[in-house]
Amino acid sequence: MATKFTRRQVLFQLLGFGASASCLSLPALAKGLSNEPDLSPQSLLIACATQANKHYVAAMNIQGELRYQLALPARGHYVALAKPKQALAACVARRPGKYIMLFSPESGEVIQQLSPPQGMHFFGHAVFSEDATQLYVTAGISATSEGVVLVFGKLGTQWQLSEQWPLGGLGPHQLLVLPQQRLVVAVGGIHTRGREKLNLDSMQPALLYLDSRSGKLLQRRELNNPQLSIRHLSYSKASDTLWLACQGQNPEQEVASLIYSHKGNQQCQALDADADYWALFNQYIGSIVSSNGKLIASSPRGAKLAVWSEQSRELEQLMQIDDVCGLAASQHSWFASTGQGQLIQPSNKLQRQQTAWQWDNHLSVLAL
Repeated sequence: MATKFTRRQVLFQLLGFGASASCLSLPALAKGLSNEPDLSPQSLLIACATQANKHYVAAMNIQGELRYQLALPARGHYVALAKPKQALAACVARRPGKYIMLFSPESGEVIQQLSPPQGMHFFGHAVFSEDATQLYVTAGISATSEGVVLVFGKLGTQWQLSEQWPLGGLGPHQLLVLPQQRLVVAVGGIHTRGREKLNLDSMQPALLYLDSRSGKLLQRRELNNPQLSIRHLSYSKASDTLWLACQGQNPEQEVASLIYSHKGNQQCQALDADADYWALFNQYIGSIVSSNGKLIASSPRGAKLAVWSEQSRELEQLMQIDDVCGLAASQHSWFASTGQGQLIQPSNKLQRQQTAWQWDNHLSVLAL
């Protein structure tokens, strides 16, 4: 369903004009992050971050106070969390990454460091199985970018590589564990050498569902635009809907949407196809989460933070926030982070806490 906003109306509201500008423009800076009903004061926001050109995992409480910092061997990308009582987290290096740091998310104590097999690298994302006995990681053959899911398992007190599942696609990125023993993988379709992209004219992005026990392919879906790289995912349990966040690889192309949904055996459906506002995102969605009936997406390149209704699929808020990217969701609310050091949470007004960290692309919340 197309949104009721035209490009002109959206731009006016971003600038603070119009009757509904109060919900789409930024309120004043607040002193800190308020506590949400489903989160205790001990809950933590955890992310990769940089300070003084050194790389860390940093954990803040809901009030924005630093609880610990964990030094990393190189820039990190994403922190995967097991269930809180399982007391396990995995920080994955930024693509093309060579380490995964397993640690306690409550204390920051290192448990073990993992490395990819020879000739392979990590793509920045991992996810734990429901019982936290396995860690699924997107990886690739460095020479070709051929995608693989690496499965690490715990043997005694140590974690080790147990299986490798070829994906039949290039450049996989985020992956999620879903109900009914499903593992879903966003395959970006891009062959890279380091950070250089080599096959933009022939890329083949795809959404893959695997059996999380065997790696067997259950379903493959593609978008109608092969130059939209599928990068990030969010799952809405209430509606059993998967949301796909994409990044356009052809700057001359006007994209119909940068976000798609998928459910069951259906084809992928564009969110608000051909709406006037997509050009404002500058071909790039950095992170996406669903929370309490809302879909939230960030665009650091477009300096935009947007909120849609999952039910109506209509845009409800569009905010101008420089370098915003990291997103995390709790049961009743969501959080965002920026590369300029801000932690952000909606309340009656949008609240921002300034920190001394340059936050990386993703943010995780540990509900304690």
